Amino acid sequence: MATEISDIDLWHNLIKGNRIALNNIYSRFFSTLYQYGMRMLQDEDAVRDCIQNLFVRLWINHNKLTPVNNLRGYLISSLRNNIINFRAVEDRFQKVDLESNEVFDLKFTVESVFIQKEEQTEQVKQLSQAMNKLTARQKEIIYLRYFEELDYAEISEIMDLSVKGTYKLSARALEALREVLNIDKFVLLAILLNLKR
Repeated sequence: MATEISDIDLWHNLIKGNRIALNNIYSRFFSTLYQYGMRMLQDEDAVRDCIQNLFVRLWINHNKLTPVNNLRGYLISSLRNNIINFRAVEDRFQKVDLESNEVFDLKFTVESVFIQKEEQTEQVKQLSQAMNKLTARQKEIIYLRYFEELDYAEISEIMDLSVKGTYKLSARALEALREVLNIDKFVLLAILLNLKR
């Protein structure tokens, strides 16, 4: 039984010009990129185009790429930049305002959260309503931290913030959620940490 090749090895093989490595990276990360992209654009065709353009550029520039420590974080950050550029070119928005709720849409529904337990349904409904009251940036950091399970250094690169700024934004997002839900911070963290289980 063959062992799965690591992200770092796939990336190294891509840099060397291995087309199969590019295909494997695409297969491995498409779902993550698509879900993230849909939260920024809410346009299936445009998101697919942005992902396709990202991988075309990776292939064209493969010999100029440098090693990365976290391939998923690198790809999410690259896609985010592609989408911002796409919006500017398409002139869909006169100005890309990263604080606008139109930029990162994280609408929570009971169906979209992986909780099957009956007793947690009410908590999820309340969390859904509370999440939809956050700013776009607050939604984005909650998504990256608790759904993609990225660390603060990775999130700071994706969101173009300092690590300290990332911590502050996360703290503000959690505090806003806590106030809306009127629950203890530790209870809120327990709910968020259980979302993917």
